[in-house]
Amino acid sequence: MYVARWNLTAKFGKTEEAIALLRRWEIEVGQRIGWRPGSVRILSGFLGASLATVELEVRCDGLGEFEAAWHDMQRNPTHKEYVRMLGSVVSSGTESWTIHQVSEAPPTAD
Repeated sequence: MYVARWNLTAKFGKTEEAIALLRRWEIEVGQRIGWRPGSVRILSGFLGASLATVELEVRCDGLGEFEAAWHDMQRNPTHKEYVRMLGSVVSSGTESWTIHQVSEAPPTAD
């Protein structure tokens, strides 16, 4: 299993607006490109992280799922509109995607 994170830094005072836009993006774009609601979550900085840090995280079984989703995302005019709207609440040049491989912990002996 893999986790992809869309990392963003909100402009000062705009973190809640960025989160609200990402929640709407998840429904209007994420679900249309095949991401199930239970596989997506939004995180924001709290302790030890900048309060402006916002991440959209999605879990998929394989890298091919991400590749197909990103291909569909780029062709989706609704995604392009959300990117434009996010531009007003996210610091330019701070967005990035990272991919992480999940390593399950072995079961513990009771």
